[in-house]
Order: sequence, then C-alpha cells, then structure tokens
Amino acid sequence: MGSAASGHSLRLAAVHDDADPAWKAFYPEDLPEDWRLAYYGNYWRDLLIPAGEWERVTLDSSWTSDLPETLQLYFEVPDELAEPGDPCARLAAALGPRLGGFLVAQPAVLAAGDRPPGQWLARAPGLPAGNGIEASAVFANETSVALVLTPEPGLGPPGWRALLEAVHACLPAAREAIVFLRAGPRELETAETILRLTGLAWKDR
Repeated sequence: MGSAASGHSLRLAAVHDDADPAWKAFYPEDLPEDWRLAYYGNYWRDLLIPAGEWERVTLDSSWTSDLPETLQLYFEVPDELAEPGDPCARLAAALGPRLGGFLVAQPAVLAAGDRPPGQWLARAPGLPAGNGIEASAVFANETSVALVLTPEPGLGPPGWRALLEAVHACLPAAREAIVFLRAGPRELETAETILRLTGLAWKDR
C-alpha cells in the first residue's frame, strides 16, 4: 500500500461479486470471464476476494497469470480454517507483488513463519451501524487498516459523505486504509467522487 506524506490515506475498492447483476452489467458482454479481474483493474487498484470464493481461488492459482501488475488483491480468509498457512503461502507465491494482504479473524492460529510482516490484517472492533453503514468488519496491522462495509441501500451524496466522514473519524493516525464496499460499481464511483470532493482521501486528523 502506498503512503501519504502526512496523516493517512484512504481509498475505496470493491468486494468481488460476479453474481451481482450490477457487476455483471459493468463488464462488456463479449469479455471472457477470466479477463474480468484485468478489466476491473483498469478502474480500481484494489479488490477483496471474499471468503465464499476461498476454495475456488486456492485450488488452482493459474487464474493469477493474467492479472495487471497494478492490481492488489486482498483475501478474506474463512473463519473456520484452522490452518490456512499453506494455501495462503501458495497464493502469496503465485501473486508476488500483486498480493495486498490476508484478512483473518485469528492470526494466532498461523505459525510464525506463515505470517510475513504486512501481509496479515487481524480482526478488530467494527464500526457502529448508522451514518450510512449497515454492517462492517475491520481488520488492521501495524501500518494498515482494511474495512469491509455494507452501505445502507439507496445512499445519495449526503449519505455517502456521512459514511466516509464516519470512517475517517475512526482511523488511527498515520495508517493507510482501504474501504472495501459490498456495493455495485455505480455506488463505488459515487463514493469515490465524494471522497475526492471532500478531500478525505489524503487528510490530517
């Protein structure tokens, strides 16, 4: 993750969901399915692969070969995995610098050698509902924070501003933050516009 000159950085990205009709409509009709991540990477630099896709992405890593170098992938490690170190290591080897990190509830289940510095973000207390936030999960390490947010449906610009200001207010100083939204591309674009207009993407506390 890049670093801000002062304060902290805040950027937005999606939670991967090809079953969502809004995301299906985002991709050109004639685009092969295995090119979708590369197409997404033309618009956003980060993407969270949710826990529900864990088995698919860890059984075969050949899908990683055509990813753009600028796309950083994050993975939500399923809570029920007792020993996720081996599949995480395989993903890390396949992705190299395109690995953003693993979001895991209990990093203590991993052997010390399976926890490269900076790659693991541990579950932290979530944000309260309200201010446009329907549900949230927060993960953090010494330098970074990742928030997985479900926004309230139908937010307009004032609602997105309230949500982003609530996120900004809770961020620890001098940490980089990514907000992964469980929302469609139109909502993500609206939130990004509000983020730029308000100056919250790079701002001192």
